[in-house]
Amino acid sequence: MEHAFRELKTGLEMRPVRHWTPSRVRGHFGICFLALVMEATLARLLKERRPEARYGQVLTDLRQVKAALLELNGNPFLLRMELQGQAYDAFQAVGLRPPPRLQPLPQLT
Repeated sequence: MEHAFRELKTGLEMRPVRHWTPSRVRGHFGICFLALVMEATLARLLKERRPEARYGQVLTDLRQVKAALLELNGNPFLLRMELQGQAYDAFQAVGLRPPPRLQPLPQLT
């Protein structure tokens, strides 16, 4: 368990957070544990389904995914930039398609 939390702190670049109430401590622990499970699951799926993909490089490439809010004829849209490097491998490994390049957003009234 200690190894898992050490990996969580280094791999996800987490730093100590000081919470004082029991509910916040449980919430923080739950989020950290969920992040650890998600990280381990992605690493395992990449190894099984996309063995040529390198986990560290996939994370670096995923960090480059950006989206911009734009408006056309008064309608809001979200424009996702092109996926770089091995970012697409992460989506394939977990069985998902990347978000559409252009996605209409609901009108805010």
